[in-house]
Amino acid sequence: MKDTSVYARSGRPMWYVSYWCVKNMKRTHEATPWRIDDPAGKKHALRYAAAKSQEASAFRGVRKLEVWNVWVEKHLADKFRKQPLTLKRYLNAWDQLRVYLDEKKVAVPAAVSYQHCIDYVTWRLSKTERHCGRPVSRNTAIFEVKVLSGILAEAVRRGFIAVNPATKLGLRRDPAKEKAEMTDTEIATIRQEIAKREGALPLLGRWMTITFEIAVHQGCRLTETQLPLTSVDLRANTIRFTGKGRNGVPKVFTTALHPGLRPLMLQLVDAGAVVTCTHPKMSSVHWFKFLNEIGLGHLCFHCTRVTVITRLARAGVPIQQAMRFVGHSSEQVHAIYQKLKSDDLSACTSALASLTAPPSPS
Repeated sequence: MKDTSVYARSGRPMWYVSYWCVKNMKRTHEATPWRIDDPAGKKHALRYAAAKSQEASAFRGVRKLEVWNVWVEKHLADKFRKQPLTLKRYLNAWDQLRVYLDEKKVAVPAAVSYQHCIDYVTWRLSKTERHCGRPVSRNTAIFEVKVLSGILAEAVRRGFIAVNPATKLGLRRDPAKEKAEMTDTEIATIRQEIAKREGALPLLGRWMTITFEIAVHQGCRLTETQLPLTSVDLRANTIRFTGKGRNGVPKVFTTALHPGLRPLMLQLVDAGAVVTCTHPKMSSVHWFKFLNEIGLGHLCFHCTRVTVITRLARAGVPIQQAMRFVGHSSEQVHAIYQKLKSDDLSACTSALASLTAPPSPS
């Protein structure tokens, strides 16, 4: 047991063990649960030391450069240096993966097996989301396995392993929950409940009021509702958003300012605001909890975008104009947001009225 030793410390009642920690790649000293005055105590401590020695021997030859905390976070930071939101999402996923890998005593890429990757989904589904307490979804777990696969692919490129065990796992995502169009009644309820919470606050402190009104009028994303007032041109009646882009390059587009937003923007200018509002940390979670508390848990903030796009389609706005208004560049993506129902198709049946066969003679 050259990697491990058992010893007593002066004035301490427990046996101590010293061993090479494969997680931190350094020697660690810790007290065991077994007392020195227990006749069987040293025997138990020796068994514990033997297990630690065997564990250390298995990884003794591992190069320190392969240990997760030496390279993974730096790799992700380099890869997504121009995509801060994506980097945050990947680092959050890696936090969960590290907990699992630590539990399994998987200190380096070479120790990851196919079974580890498969079992991760079951392990993750037994947890709850830290920020809101709801169960973790299968799609979240599968995304995190995808993050692990990307990390292991980098390990292959660095020569740490020869094969990536997290590829082609055959894991199937659950169908994404469809986001609903908000009804007029639901929109009125949201406004009333926000007013109860923020009505007594000064305008600059009413971030939920401002985010909701911008989104429900413009169909923008939550992250886009916090924008400099210099992006609002009240003379030209335009508003400029910085939206999702590609390859780390954000998409900036200017669209028409909805007339219903003009009074709010004027009030913000009069109040000396520099930005429309300031989001609190994890603002989407605030909205998730708020909608659940007021009995509208089937909705999410992004339903405002679905609502705007659906109503534009229902009103017969040409698709190119609607896409330009909300900043979509793909007709396929734009179509996903349209939630037209059978009742909205009466114009189609009317246009085909001439095809109706005359009634058969009696």
